[in-house]
Amino acid sequence: MNWNQLQYIVTTAQEKSITKAAKKLFISQPSLTLSIQNLEKELGVELFERNRSSLALTYAGQLYYDWALSTLHARERLSERLSDIRNEGSHLIRLGVSPHRSALLLPIILPRFYEMFPASEIYLEEKPTYQLRALLEEEKLDLMIDVPHPDTLTYTNILLAQEHLVLAVPSSYMDRFPQFSPDASMITLDPDAVQNRNASGSDTVPLQVFQDFPFFMMAEPQNLAALSRRIFESAGFMPQTRLVCNNILTALDLVQKQLGIVIAPGICSYPDYKLEGVRYFSMDPQMAGQMDIRQICLIYRKSIYLHAGLKALIELFIEVAPKMYG
Repeated sequence: MNWNQLQYIVTTAQEKSITKAAKKLFISQPSLTLSIQNLEKELGVELFERNRSSLALTYAGQLYYDWALSTLHARERLSERLSDIRNEGSHLIRLGVSPHRSALLLPIILPRFYEMFPASEIYLEEKPTYQLRALLEEEKLDLMIDVPHPDTLTYTNILLAQEHLVLAVPSSYMDRFPQFSPDASMITLDPDAVQNRNASGSDTVPLQVFQDFPFFMMAEPQNLAALSRRIFESAGFMPQTRLVCNNILTALDLVQKQLGIVIAPGICSYPDYKLEGVRYFSMDPQMAGQMDIRQICLIYRKSIYLHAGLKALIELFIEVAPKMYG
């Protein structure tokens, strides 16, 4: 038994195919098959069921897979610690961030990070948060930004900010409503609110005035899709959907083209990112159940080794993100 055999079993189990696993491992299919067969002979048990359309682990195989995965991760952590001893400044960090947060946060954070750790490498996964969470749980990410992970025994959640949602509206749409002040800055669910001022002194605009305009919606199962749907249900209408997409930045670009409205994360109205031709409205804090608020956290496994580079990156996010979320 050797390290390669452990990796062979783990990869084959994950790919559920000798052919796919061999390709991923950069070895020939016969070599991989022979290695697995030799290991099974050594152990005296079969690790895979071979009478199915795709490979599946036997009970013994599942036990071996879990042990092999744990052993490989322990080896990786040991390697990272030894690397710290040899060369404090060089690390690989696997970071998961949704595309809009990546576009807004990383141009500010990474220049400072690379000043401290110029030899480090960041492998960036820019995907919807539900996909990033799956990668984190498969231990393919070291760190991600998302809503809190519910498994607080396994994962650490560091609160960065309370994120509010905003309504991004083409400026040309607002030109059709002279009854609302040009300084109106808040959306309310109250359909009778016209030029009403809330406690903060902001003019409010009922969400219902936009019910005949086209909207851009986020695709399921993104968290923003569910939040948007709940807001529209509370407002008593479902919008005319012009486009369903996975990237909020794409939707905002289309809002700038005066093609529709979208509910967006509040960070998108950060002054350095605001798009010309787009009006941003905050949500009335009296909206039922505070449905427009979600916590944004840094998340990592409690078992991960926090080397100097990873600690520094975490500290930069803690410093910068709250300022951008306001």
